[in-house]
Amino acid sequence: MIDKNQQEAYPGLTVFRDGDAIVVRIPVRFYRRNGRQMVLTHGGDTGRENPERESNGSLVSALAKAYRWQEQLESGEFAGLEDLAAANGVDRTYVGRLLRLTSLAPAIVEAILSGNEPDGISLTRLRSDFPVVWTEQTWC
Repeated sequence: MIDKNQQEAYPGLTVFRDGDAIVVRIPVRFYRRNGRQMVLTHGGDTGRENPERESNGSLVSALAKAYRWQEQLESGEFAGLEDLAAANGVDRTYVGRLLRLTSLAPAIVEAILSGNEPDGISLTRLRSDFPVVWTEQTWC
């Protein structure tokens, strides 16, 4: 029931009859990315025309805030975390947690910005403890 071109394009595809029904089996894997449930077919195809991964908006936004706040602190625009937090309407501990993101290795920052961050990296995970020494950040 499957022609050769379809079998080559979709390895693992099987079609068979079960009584009056036609059963089509396509091997897929389900995973979560950026809070969305995704379906990954054999060969890594998500069914989108543009196979490039989208960047994780919350991670990119957090990195942008962290680097902007770091710049503002270094330039003397704000005297400390308390002043910076008050000016942005957030808690001092939130500012401190986000500022830790400026300790990420450049390769990881680049991967996040391009949408190629390693699986399992999330803003929640990055807000918790991670090594500040770049060579110990083994996600990449």
